[in-house]
Amino acid sequence: MYLTLVFIVMLVSGTFIILSLNRQETDKARNELIQYAAYIEEQIVDQYKDPENFQQGFTNFIVSNSSARNLRGHILDSQGKTIASSTATDSSGLRDYNNSTIIAAINGKPSFNSGRKGSDQNSQVKEWLSYASPVFNVADKQKVEYIIFVQMDATTIRSGISRTVGTICIAVLIALALAGILGVIFAATITDPIVMLTKKANLLAKGRLEQHVAVKSNDEIGQLTRSFNIMAKELRKTLTEMESQNNKLEIIMHNMTDGIMAFDERGFLLHANKICYEMLDIDEVKISLSWLLDKLGIDKNEISDKTHDIDITIEENEKYINVNLIPYSVSRRNINGIIAVLHDITKLQQLDDMRKEFVANVSHEIGTPLTTVMGYTDLLLDGAIDDKDLAINFLKEISVAAERMKLLRDDLLDLSRFDTKVNKFNKTIIDLVSLIEGCVRQNIIVATNKKQTITFENPNREMLIFADMARINQVLTNIVSNAMKYSPEGATIHITAEEKKLSYYVSIADNGIGMPKEALSRIFERFYRVDKARSRALGGNGLGLAIAKEIMDAHHGRINAYSELGKGTTMVLIFPKYTDL
Repeated sequence: MYLTLVFIVMLVSGTFIILSLNRQETDKARNELIQYAAYIEEQIVDQYKDPENFQQGFTNFIVSNSSARNLRGHILDSQGKTIASSTATDSSGLRDYNNSTIIAAINGKPSFNSGRKGSDQNSQVKEWLSYASPVFNVADKQKVEYIIFVQMDATTIRSGISRTVGTICIAVLIALALAGILGVIFAATITDPIVMLTKKANLLAKGRLEQHVAVKSNDEIGQLTRSFNIMAKELRKTLTEMESQNNKLEIIMHNMTDGIMAFDERGFLLHANKICYEMLDIDEVKISLSWLLDKLGIDKNEISDKTHDIDITIEENEKYINVNLIPYSVSRRNINGIIAVLHDITKLQQLDDMRKEFVANVSHEIGTPLTTVMGYTDLLLDGAIDDKDLAINFLKEISVAAERMKLLRDDLLDLSRFDTKVNKFNKTIIDLVSLIEGCVRQNIIVATNKKQTITFENPNREMLIFADMARINQVLTNIVSNAMKYSPEGATIHITAEEKKLSYYVSIADNGIGMPKEALSRIFERFYRVDKARSRALGGNGLGLAIAKEIMDAHHGRINAYSELGKGTTMVLIFPKYTDL
């Protein structure tokens, strides 16, 4: 475009120069022809008067005007017939001329004509500039007596103009070459930064945010480059902040205990944290809004018609999941998607079930002895009191039932104190080995009566713990009693005490009826029994192990159970060592 502009300017300028030069040369030639015609009229027509002498006059005129070599002069009569000519030596060499200038002169008007082609005396075709001027009669100024017709060879003029045109063409080519070189240099100062900016912008659009362009000028390109660098810097900063925020949100989302799923307006899954898949036990392919709504039994129109949350609880793979469906929108008119928040309320549901079961168990545990008391009391009131032996038997049963209710009450109060943290422990430094030996001695008679054996591998060294002796003895007695209670005659209860790096491990193993695997996670729940009928027949109320666990927790210890149905049970008590700090 730059070269085209330069070429057009040079072309227009050159054309104007050539036209101006041509006009100047033409005007100069016309003036010279007019002057030459005036000379002919003055020096030939006026001096020689007689047309017969005009040819002689031309001979003398040409000799005296050698500068007019490219000029030809002719004297014509009023009819346009040549009388004398500078190109002839006598009347035999005369030729007649007929053109518009001569016709105009015949009519009394001088006329000039440029660019007319004609032949010379050598019959060569040339371009001639011609001028014809009328010479009026002296007596009658309106009558044309002679016509002076002069011609000039335009070859010199045209060759000069041609040389000028050539010079101009060469100048145009030189100007174009210089303009091209300067244009490339000048364009490079503009296009190179723009090309570089374009390249950097493309890299920036592809995510390569470290782009920077050197500023080499203070013009508009330099200002644009500075703006690009500022934009790239701010973009890096903004994207870094966004990435940081997204990473924080991702960490928060994926470490939440609640599941979160986001769906767009078409029902496609946009985001879900990993806990969702664990709660629902599915893979990502299955999740869509339609699938979730079908699982919840909700019509999609119900979602779109409501702007408030929808709270639903479902049971999935023995889990209780609370689902909140929250429509969200960018504008106030249309819903742009749904956010589903999943809460795992299995533990809450289990606690609620345990509460209900606890109430039912307490009612049952109290109801059985209470029924006994009420039944025997009614029998005594009905007349059995008169029979002393029978009355005494009834009163013994009432006493047993009352004692059972008292034990239940004591256990419940004990657990309540643990729950409210009001239980007080009289902790002292005690020898765990001595405590185990005492427990064995307490239970040896009962074991003998059942033809059972209790063995203890004494480590023969002190195992000091900081604990409440009575409470720890309660734990040991409870577990040993359970081992004897749920083991058949001839069974062996084996007790070991082992020292670890930071703790003491007391193991109480029996070869009794054992427990199924699914019961191990619940045996420390209150009122839980593996075999409810057999437990009640043996006098258990399902609170012993729960109290034992509370006591061990209060002493910063642990109690673990290992069992296999039909092969016995092993209870392991873990006590932290006493350290004298």
